[in-house]
Amino acid sequence: MEDVTILPALTVKGDRMEDLGVRFNVQVGIPTSINQLSVAEVFPNTAAAKAGLRPGERVEKIDGKSVGLRTLVSIGFKPQKLQERMWADLARGKKSVSLTLEVRAPEAKESRTVTLTLPSPPPRWGSEHWSPPEGRTPALVREPGPLAALAREVLDNGIWSGRYDRAGYEWRIVQPTGGHRIWVSQQRGKTEIRLEHRSDESVFCGFTTSPAGAMESASGRPPKKHKDRVISAEELRARFEAEIDFWLHHVGRVTGRWPFEALSGETAVITSTERRSFGSSIAKPAGSEAGKSGAPLAESFLKLPVATAEQKRLFSDALGKIGRDADCWAFSETARTLDDDHATTVRFDPSQPPEARSTLLKVDGKAPKAAYLKKWRDEGRGALPGLGDLPPLSSVVDLDDVRVYAEETAAVVFELPVKASNPDFPADKFQARFRVNKTHRGFEDFSVKLRDPMRMAGIAKVTEAGLEARFQTPDPALAPQPVFLKMGGGVRVLLVKLSRAFEVTRTDFSRVIPYEEHGQPTL
Repeated sequence: MEDVTILPALTVKGDRMEDLGVRFNVQVGIPTSINQLSVAEVFPNTAAAKAGLRPGERVEKIDGKSVGLRTLVSIGFKPQKLQERMWADLARGKKSVSLTLEVRAPEAKESRTVTLTLPSPPPRWGSEHWSPPEGRTPALVREPGPLAALAREVLDNGIWSGRYDRAGYEWRIVQPTGGHRIWVSQQRGKTEIRLEHRSDESVFCGFTTSPAGAMESASGRPPKKHKDRVISAEELRARFEAEIDFWLHHVGRVTGRWPFEALSGETAVITSTERRSFGSSIAKPAGSEAGKSGAPLAESFLKLPVATAEQKRLFSDALGKIGRDADCWAFSETARTLDDDHATTVRFDPSQPPEARSTLLKVDGKAPKAAYLKKWRDEGRGALPGLGDLPPLSSVVDLDDVRVYAEETAAVVFELPVKASNPDFPADKFQARFRVNKTHRGFEDFSVKLRDPMRMAGIAKVTEAGLEARFQTPDPALAPQPVFLKMGGGVRVLLVKLSRAFEVTRTDFSRVIPYEEHGQPTL
């Protein structure tokens, strides 16, 4: 032991350094007029929040000095330097340090000055126990649905951030299996929810929904090393359901420091293969293997449980809403028909007289030329747009045999047998599934498609056939409206593949009063 020196114990006291609570967006480029430093996020109960900073505000001066290129670069690539300088001043014995910003809102004519001071008075971000954000008015979520309480919690406790060209509140949870983000906004007169997930395999998925839990839009991006991989609609749907399940059932208060924490370190993402296997695990009900028309039905369909009386009422309510309230919405419709080589965009407005309801806006993304516009009018193309041609479901499926394919958090997925009206297209070769939102009691989407490729007329092989439709609910008080329709199929004859499709998309919905309901002068 003579080579060992025993030193006296040292007591070290560490204090958590308070964050300013602001994150910036930096734009640097040529011309220099686009150089810009703006507020991206404001964390609750921080110096930034108490100073009144708001997302989207442009920073024009810092401590009285104009924001030049050097400042943009330093904050853009080393934002922690500013914070560390303030911490160093506090460590040297200063009782408080401050940062003065001159900021201007996007639409404001004049700038304003705010001062961020450290340390700020309690409550503080990251304290041992969570304190609701100071001065934030409790949120009111009027729309019902399974995500309504979650949306209200995010609005009441989340980080104030500017995303998607408007402000909202968000929260992020990072796990070994990937990162999750929820963002909620009420800036457009309704509650909008954005869910994002990046898995450990670097697959990024983003979803837009509402308190009702209907998937309004979805996007997926594969990792760079597998950039050619296609993320299917079925996989996106499964990942969307997994995200809803994560935020509703795998998030809570664990340490008490944060309002949202993962209850466990692992989060399972349901794959499309697992999703398909759910139906096969259900016991086969007693009954005939043929439909009421006598046509044979697929074995996988016969294994599904028959819908209960309440579930049938849910499906019936959704069916009754198809086409309802259509004359209350103006919209833009982009379509490519089977016999047209051009994609046309038409604005349809039922508040106008019949002869002026349709306006041709674009042809292949450009303003229409006079000759094409004349042809379009002469052919009567200004009549009811393409989605009005959606075939009656009673002519496609047997509405008397409703079965449950899957019970989801916000919806029920029904499967119905296809009517065997054509011997070349037997009912057991097709599947028809309908997703009904439990809150809106309306369709989110449905599809009728070929289960597997089939032979036809000996030498022809049908590789795909069917239709797909998606719906959105612009106003919860009204019926869901169709926003996408695709019909078509593909056939392979010997070595030649032929395919035809009809596709229609509707966007830019706005509420209008039907022309027939406009006040008319009395005589």
